[in-house]
Amino acid sequence: MTRIGVIDTGINPWHSHIRGGVTGLRMYLDSNGRIREDDDFRDLVGHGTAVAGILRQQLPLVELFAVRVFEQDLSCYPSLVARAMLRAAAEGCTILNMSLGMSPGPGSELLVMACQEVMEAGCTIVAAGHPGNSGLLPASISGVLGAIADDTVPVGEISMRQENCYPYAASGSPRDLDGLKTSDNLWGNSFACARVTAYMVELSSKDRS
Repeated sequence: MTRIGVIDTGINPWHSHIRGGVTGLRMYLDSNGRIREDDDFRDLVGHGTAVAGILRQQLPLVELFAVRVFEQDLSCYPSLVARAMLRAAAEGCTILNMSLGMSPGPGSELLVMACQEVMEAGCTIVAAGHPGNSGLLPASISGVLGAIADDTVPVGEISMRQENCYPYAASGSPRDLDGLKTSDNLWGNSFACARVTAYMVELSSKDRS
């Protein structure tokens, strides 16, 4: 069975859009700046759970491996994300959903190296891009599948434009939540990324059948 690594704010496995099937961990920096990990992959923000909800809807039997790298302030370091990627690949994830983006800067080389290493090991990486920023990491790294939101693309479909910096486009809408207006819900490239991840898993399954 395919295992998807979701590197994000964590996942709430008891959410009605998830309903179990989640393992994972948290990676964080201790007071001395060293990378540590524990088993607390709770989602304190809701972003990672919304991303995972799309994956669960399209792939109801898939295994989800959460790697929580963000706390409530949604800040992170490239070195932490790089380690999270390597950890997810080591846990048997064959595809990584990275609904996040970082501008180039200190530590970027670690992120590039981690992407290259996991891709060489056969892992697919799907990352969120941004139409107004062609240099986001890891989406702009060669071999990474960059995805952006485009609501002219119907939900459930994927558009591919090879000439673009981020060649994949999908709806930026998450799943509907009871009692919440669509206009008040989250929206963005993160959820397009999840839809492209699900598409890639489905495509891989068809190729194997």
